[in-house]
Amino acid sequence: MIGTSLLLGLIWSGLWMVFIYVIMKCFPWEMLHDYPEDVRKASTLPEPSRRQKRNAKIFSGIGSIIIFGALIAFGLFRFRTERTGFATLFWFLFIIAMSWNVIDLLVMDWLLVCTVRPEWLIIPGTENCSSYSDYVHHFKGFLIGCIYTFLMALIFAGIDYAILHFLL
Repeated sequence: MIGTSLLLGLIWSGLWMVFIYVIMKCFPWEMLHDYPEDVRKASTLPEPSRRQKRNAKIFSGIGSIIIFGALIAFGLFRFRTERTGFATLFWFLFIIAMSWNVIDLLVMDWLLVCTVRPEWLIIPGTENCSSYSDYVHHFKGFLIGCIYTFLMALIFAGIDYAILHFLL
C-alpha cells in the first residue's frame, strides 16, 4: 500500500505542479499572498482586470476539481474491490497528500524558488528581493501544510469511506 500511495503521491504532485505553473504564468497575483512580505510590498503587478479575475476563478475551480477529484479517485480505485476501514483510507490518502507537501517544499520552494529561481516564479518588481532565498519561510509553510494535509486526508478519507461503504 505504501508503494502505491507514494507513486500516486508523485502523480498528484505533478498535477499540483502543473496547476501552480499555469497560475504563475497566467494569474500571478493569485499566488502573491504565498510570498514573503518584502516580495508582496515590492511587487509591481498591475491590478487584474475583471475578466482576468474571472478567468483565474474559472481556472482555479476547474483545477481544484481535477486535483481533489483525483485524490478521491485514488482512494476509490485502490479500495474498490476490498472492504477497508477508515484508518486505512486515511493513511493511504495522507501519504499521497504528504508526498505533495514534501515535494512542494524540496522541489518547488527550496530548489526552484530559493536556488534556481526561474523567471516564471519571479513577481515583476521583486527581482532583487532577498527573501526569495528564505528557506525558513518555506519550511514554516511546510509545517502549516502538514496541518492542512492531515485535515484534507481526514475529509477525503471520509468521502471515500462513505462512497465505498454506502454507495458502492
